[in-house]
Amino acid sequence: MPRRYNGDVDPKPKCVLAIALDWRMRRLLRVNLEVMGLQVREAVNGPHGLQLIPETRPDLILVDLDELNVRAEDVIEAIRSRLAGRGTPILVLSAEPSDCYLLHLGSATSCLEKPFSAAVLSDRVVQALGLARDIQ
Repeated sequence: MPRRYNGDVDPKPKCVLAIALDWRMRRLLRVNLEVMGLQVREAVNGPHGLQLIPETRPDLILVDLDELNVRAEDVIEAIRSRLAGRGTPILVLSAEPSDCYLLHLGSATSCLEKPFSAAVLSDRVVQALGLARDIQ
């Protein structure tokens, strides 16, 4: 049975959609999120991620902007449009501080600057999902 973030059993784990062009980034995200007891779906690019949103109904979307070759605002706008009013949090990953600054003014839930540690990723995911978790 899946773990929950505070150690309790959760019959339906939260689903995270990870959108990243680089397979290494997708793997890094998957490994760290699955350790937290989250279900992870991967998308290899923006259009693939948009296609997966209706069928996965994610509780959180992680988007690596660095290799998508599109404007950050356009990606967030397309995702929000596909979410059709659901308040799903979006955590943007970027090596560009300017992306993070612009997105804090927009509709992204949070921005995580690269490079980041597994602990920081975990903390941001817990925060975005509004979960309580025991510190181990």
